[in-house]
Amino acid sequence: MDKVNPYDYVPIEHYQLKEVSISNQFQRFGLEFDSACPSDYPEMNTVSGDYYLPEQIDKPPLVILVHGVGDTSTLPCRFLAHALARAGIASLVLYMPIHSRRLPIELKKRFYDLSPQDWFNLYRISVINIRQALDWAETRTELNTRRLGVTGISFGGYVSAIAMGVEPRVRAGALLFTGGNLEKLARTRTSRRYAKYDISDELFRKNQSRYMAYVADVSTRGFVNVTPPQIGYLFDPYTFASEIKGKSVLMMNARWDEYFPMETVKEFWQACGRPKQKWLPSGHASAWVFYPLIRHHVVNLFQQAFFR
Repeated sequence: MDKVNPYDYVPIEHYQLKEVSISNQFQRFGLEFDSACPSDYPEMNTVSGDYYLPEQIDKPPLVILVHGVGDTSTLPCRFLAHALARAGIASLVLYMPIHSRRLPIELKKRFYDLSPQDWFNLYRISVINIRQALDWAETRTELNTRRLGVTGISFGGYVSAIAMGVEPRVRAGALLFTGGNLEKLARTRTSRRYAKYDISDELFRKNQSRYMAYVADVSTRGFVNVTPPQIGYLFDPYTFASEIKGKSVLMMNARWDEYFPMETVKEFWQACGRPKQKWLPSGHASAWVFYPLIRHHVVNLFQQAFFR
């Protein structure tokens, strides 16, 4: 495998922005641009998002909000966009290639049985689209583009963590109900939605040893200078933990998360430099019962990172 950065891309120059609505708290615009990571599926190649600009705020920061699997995952993103606007922070709810408006029918039918190459493509497109959104932000004179952040939920947390690792423009990030070390997550999760990852203990230990050696090499030599033994290493958030260290980070997790078990999440948290972390007494989806608490900590993260 060549020593190249799969998250590099050729920037585009054309973006479409249209006002959708206005209130006494924020203006909302629709954003659209071509993906700089074109796929074989035309529906994946147009990126869209909802841009929330707080009223009467001079040069606000911008936070990109990244949803998880399932269109309902965009709902907390929109709620958080409103809360951030009230705090004087602009945001962009970006629609990922896993959203129904972009995910091809072929991939929808076998979504829970996608190949590693399929997943790599989805991660790569997602991260590049986030980086393109940062490019777009830099064209907006109303924004303070020295203060850029991301918030990702579940799958969105995966790609947000990778974006934080490869993108120096991102200064702060909230990683919500997510983790790293995908092989260990697959082996320890209790959800039955995905096929069971069934390998021997000996092979699992051997795989983990090889992966941790790769991660250590990346930490020392840099991501682009180390050839991964397998493609999955390229889209594992744990790979990028050493680059996340030192940034303003919030992790929020659920104690009984069926997708992100506590032990594995704690290891990712340690690898990221032990940032601020909050545990909720819930499962993965039921964590949103605590939305007011989630909102408080997310808004507080960016207020402290950008205004103090």
